[in-house]
Amino acid sequence: MKRAILIAVLLNLMVACSNTSYEIETLRTAIGQGDARPDPRVQSLIDAGAPRLQVGFLKSGLAGTMVLEGERDGVRTWLSVDGAALLTRDGMVVAERGFGGGLMSSDVSQPLAAIRSGREGEVTRFHSFLTGNDEIVTRSYKCRIEDRGEKEILVQGKPVATRLMRETCRNTDHEFLNLYWFSRASGRMVQSRQWLGDFLGVVTMREVRGQGA
Repeated sequence: MKRAILIAVLLNLMVACSNTSYEIETLRTAIGQGDARPDPRVQSLIDAGAPRLQVGFLKSGLAGTMVLEGERDGVRTWLSVDGAALLTRDGMVVAERGFGGGLMSSDVSQPLAAIRSGREGEVTRFHSFLTGNDEIVTRSYKCRIEDRGEKEILVQGKPVATRLMRETCRNTDHEFLNLYWFSRASGRMVQSRQWLGDFLGVVTMREVRGQGA
């Protein structure tokens, strides 16, 4: 029962028609299902009460819980039930592995510096995607950072005072919106909404603590 709670996954079967059945199954398998058997690495982290990340992919309607494997050079690695990974720096996604989206790396130094300081203005970010031809293509985006003021949100059922930062990005092919909520007390990013590319679309993320943390 404990394991089921820790890796519980809410599946919404409304799937975007623009994705193939194979692609959706890849994502569904990575996120896991209610009775999925965790990767041994993930199970050991669950048993140790590692911090957890609640994620939801809005385009596919799939959602689940990931656990923190570790941190290296400021980048945190979060693992899904089957070992797929999201990599974050100070809460901002910089890469993914195993979800099928092909986001190999991101240079988010400019937007991260701006939102961490609460500074408004224009910045640039870069995403490198793996194509179907096994080639890496890097795309740049011009982004506008805006301070949207103080917002109170619920985190694990408790009200948290936050400051909301908004990032609106575009290039010749894409336009997307990222939102970041920072705790007024700790300065940590406690909730976010971030775009990960054409296939994965928008992911919502909220960090929570494990049973032993």
